[in-house]
Amino acid sequence: MKQGVIETYEDNQLVVAIPDLAAVRGALRERAVGVADEQRDKRLGLALLTLQDLAAGTAKLRSGDGGLVGRADQTRRPASPPGGSEPSDLDLLIGWLREHFRSAYAGWVPTIGKNRVIDPVRGFPYVDGGGEGDPYFGGRGDPRSSSGANGGTSAGAPSPSAAPPGWPRRAARPGQGVRVGVLDTRLYPNEWLAGGYVAAAHDLLQAPAAGSSPRPASAGHATFIAGLILRRAPGAELVIRPVLNEQALGRTWDVARDLVGFMGSGVDILNLSFGCYTDDGEPPLILARAVSLVSAEILLVAAAGNNGDIDELRARGALADTPGTKGLTSKTPVWPAAFDEVIAVGATDGNNKLAPFSPDTPWVDMTAPGVDVESTYLTGEVKLVSPPPGSPTATFSNGFAYWDGTSFAAAAVSGAVAAKMLPGRRDARQALACIWESPEGGIRPYTKPGS
Repeated sequence: MKQGVIETYEDNQLVVAIPDLAAVRGALRERAVGVADEQRDKRLGLALLTLQDLAAGTAKLRSGDGGLVGRADQTRRPASPPGGSEPSDLDLLIGWLREHFRSAYAGWVPTIGKNRVIDPVRGFPYVDGGGEGDPYFGGRGDPRSSSGANGGTSAGAPSPSAAPPGWPRRAARPGQGVRVGVLDTRLYPNEWLAGGYVAAAHDLLQAPAAGSSPRPASAGHATFIAGLILRRAPGAELVIRPVLNEQALGRTWDVARDLVGFMGSGVDILNLSFGCYTDDGEPPLILARAVSLVSAEILLVAAAGNNGDIDELRARGALADTPGTKGLTSKTPVWPAAFDEVIAVGATDGNNKLAPFSPDTPWVDMTAPGVDVESTYLTGEVKLVSPPPGSPTATFSNGFAYWDGTSFAAAAVSGAVAAKMLPGRRDARQALACIWESPEGGIRPYTKPGS
């Protein structure tokens, strides 16, 4: 993997539109860059090329006096000041390919791009730890110990004490007959989720072996998402597709292939609580292609990002200086949320005010609760992403946790839409329109900047 200004990507892989493959392969041979592997996806109309001899093939470009290095640097971060790290070999190759074809064919360039890395749009670590990136137990004791708790009653479901107060019975009807796809990490089989999801055995996160190291806190991301959707639509069925590993990292190529794989599956809503940035601010090619295809059939709901307060954190010296944050601003678009075809969800606090970390940007469509949110989680000890000093881990004893972020606001919207659907009578977009016209449950249209 290679860290750009704010993006992370596979530095030896090139994405190419299938109709342009022959031309691009010919140009690669001219630069003595080989292709070690090629994967094609006809649904996307794209190919993923794994390159070899890339450094040798671009060495002359880097040492030449034609100014390509400067032009490639300006292309990848047009809004940033000069200086810092030089363009990678892949940046140089892409820059050369575009100039080569533009010159040869009167401005035409092939469709090419990068295989970028995605992760949950979690918060950023502060210099003293404790960013929005970690779940927390909150010191509230076991939420199931209070009177009035009710839980699942369907076959194989846990006893009524399995859910905290205010959570619906798993046999309740809202969302009945609706299928919600969850692209995220693997799912931990929390007892409260029993009967509410479909997943292959290898898509489930099993309990760690005795004596093994604690899992990263991010490994419970999908489990938290799943609980929030089923809390609002307890009759819905979740279809689990892991696209992020335990460190909650994935690749846009894999995400896009899973996205188009949902077409024709009967899934009504796809929850996308992850995202990536691009150095040039342009949409990533692979996700753009997948979103264009899938959004015509399935409602896409995505997290708007947690970078809304990054300028303020940086100004007061509270932001940890980590790779990928130097060029990031509160207005940097997060993909796929920033696509027009996607419902982008920002987070509100307990007073229905926009959370400080939630972006105030034109691509945000709705807001939902995203601060101090309670949902299903892992059990046992986990390793924190941005821990306070002296506390690298936290222990979760009851399968529930609290967490902050637009990831969880997006899940609330997915669940609310599912609960409003009436299969055969009211589809996902009609259900979304109902919520838009009559906000409820803390979910409401977002008043965009300049409105």
